[in-house]
Amino acid sequence: MHSRSQEIGLWMPELEHSLRLHTQRFDVFRGDSFQAEVAEDQLFTAIFHLKASLRSFENMDVRLGIGIGEISYVDADIKKASGTAFVYSGEAFDRLGKESILFRSENEELDEFLNLTTSLACLIAEQWTVNMAESVKAALENPEASQQELLEIIGRKHQSQLSLELRKANYAKIQQVIRYCTQELRKHA
Repeated sequence: MHSRSQEIGLWMPELEHSLRLHTQRFDVFRGDSFQAEVAEDQLFTAIFHLKASLRSFENMDVRLGIGIGEISYVDADIKKASGTAFVYSGEAFDRLGKESILFRSENEELDEFLNLTTSLACLIAEQWTVNMAESVKAALENPEASQQELLEIIGRKHQSQLSLELRKANYAKIQQVIRYCTQELRKHA
């Protein structure tokens, strides 16, 4: 994440804002680690929204270990919740290695598909400049907004600049990955 080289007061509110858009059940701990419970229909949007939000800060990114499974015990404190989803997320995070995202579930075929697909999409996201990340973040937060409305949201003047940033960020491909992975997760999980 490179969070320790950045001012926490700048990026932490953005991390919490991004998490709140996709879930109310999350906790940030140890300064730059977090755990969140995200519904399957929001999962892939949340992944790329988190990446865009943190990449909108110079030299920042997010690494995610994602567990897909049951939640057998729910507690107000998500760190006390339990079930295979939490076990798998811990295992996935421990196995990340050089990857920035890793899925783990009881379905190895699903894991293989999601890991390959999102790994390739994350290679695209890891090339985003700060401006590209800001544009993607605004587009993900406001999916119904026109480019003119997005310009106002991010404070840019030229539609051609926004259009170019979204094209260079491969935003249309990222949206396809979000839709396709969500569809596959619903089929298999």
